[in-house]
Amino acid sequence: MIPNARSLALSLAIAVASIQIEYCSGFTSPHYHSISPPSIPISIPTTSRLCAAKSDNKEDALKDGRLVEFTSGTGANKQTTLGAIIGKEGKKNLKILNSSGRTSSVPLRSIKHMVPNAREIVTQVQIEQHETAATNALENDAAADGQSVSEVWEMLLEDCNDDESCASDATADLVTLSDLILGDSSSMACYATRAVLTEGVESFCFKEIGNTNFDPVGGPIYEPRQMDVVATMRSRAKVEAMEAARWEDPRKRLKQ
Repeated sequence: MIPNARSLALSLAIAVASIQIEYCSGFTSPHYHSISPPSIPISIPTTSRLCAAKSDNKEDALKDGRLVEFTSGTGANKQTTLGAIIGKEGKKNLKILNSSGRTSSVPLRSIKHMVPNAREIVTQVQIEQHETAATNALENDAAADGQSVSEVWEMLLEDCNDDESCASDATADLVTLSDLILGDSSSMACYATRAVLTEGVESFCFKEIGNTNFDPVGGPIYEPRQMDVVATMRSRAKVEAMEAARWEDPRKRLKQ
């Protein structure tokens, strides 16, 4: 169970931060909460965070020095790569450097995610540091059986009682979740948090919603799944893991 102090912190954050911003010119901000446990100061989004940098337009958001994930290849050969934008390639493509030192000409449609708070990323070492942070976070998540993610998920849903509308309101951006799960909102922490949310032990607790992958400040928005949905997904994952293990043992014996 989540400690009462953390529940109180969540309630306070929700009471203060559950607002709809309608004064930003050109858009209406999504309704979301910025929350923090007692060990992390409660962070209420400022007007500048909600308005100044909000952009779902790839062309506006994707500037030199930004760190992005892009896809290449098709079918079984399709892969996702992390890289830094280092310039333009023709009229429609961007020149992107990856951690191996290779540069690629990438069309805007192939860029799927921009890492929040990543600016002035221009070297292979910087890119590799983000990849290492994600690898380490996944290892730590596995060792802890996904505890940090499940605790934050439970905290968000504590007062929902399987109310679907409540769950849809209990959203948080990637920066906020990074603060809660890893205690840090740097670009490396945000990239690591996204890896844990999408590939970790408790990856079924949250789903990424909306076209928000190109907000350079908050990052994508995540909605906690309802408890019955997560219970079903956990059960299914357990069955699949047992089935995979059952087939793995005979293969190992055949190789010996």
